[in-house]
Amino acid sequence: MSAATASLPKRLGRPPRITTAQIAEAALEIGLERATVRNVATRLGMSVPGLYHHVRTREELLAIAAAHGLSELPLPEDHGQPWTTWLAEYARFVYDALVTQPEIIGQIVAGTIDTIRMAQHIERFFTILAKHGFTVEEADAAYLQLTSAIIGAAVSEVGRRAMEAEGHARLDDLRRATVALGPETVPHVIELVNGTPRPEPDHFDAIQAAITAIQHAH
Repeated sequence: MSAATASLPKRLGRPPRITTAQIAEAALEIGLERATVRNVATRLGMSVPGLYHHVRTREELLAIAAAHGLSELPLPEDHGQPWTTWLAEYARFVYDALVTQPEIIGQIVAGTIDTIRMAQHIERFFTILAKHGFTVEEADAAYLQLTSAIIGAAVSEVGRRAMEAEGHARLDDLRRATVALGPETVPHVIELVNGTPRPEPDHFDAIQAAITAIQHAH
């Protein structure tokens, strides 16, 4: 037993009743980057051994919190705006959430999203589109197409920010690569890096394109 664990106050009897939702919400309130079993236990006013009765590792804790966070994302209000505008508002909210909490993307990839809560989330999404004449099948196709675009755009933006934070801007890295490979090996890449610098693309544009495609299909 570590000195830190030994210093915790001893609790008798069963650990306090705590729900998975309470654990997830505590982790989200702290922030996933700082959410540890110890920090969450402190937030909930319980001992670390007590929380271990509910979650054993930080990875498990993050999975619970991320799944809860994604499925709990509120939908924008439907106040009579065109359904394409509503989809853009929904997409922007989810995109921003994924970019600021990339751990959620990891849980989507790992398949650890809470399907009970996700079903409730999708039901609310379908209800909005049903008001605009979508069948369940059409609403589901729109949801899957939009979600794929959102996740792809968010992954691209998270990657771009991470590379820049490490001092690895895309064109700078490609320029160094062309020097290492030689001018005859990658002439098109050399043309790219030596050309007029262009602003970084807005990854949300791919989501707008998906909404346009849904509109044409409806």
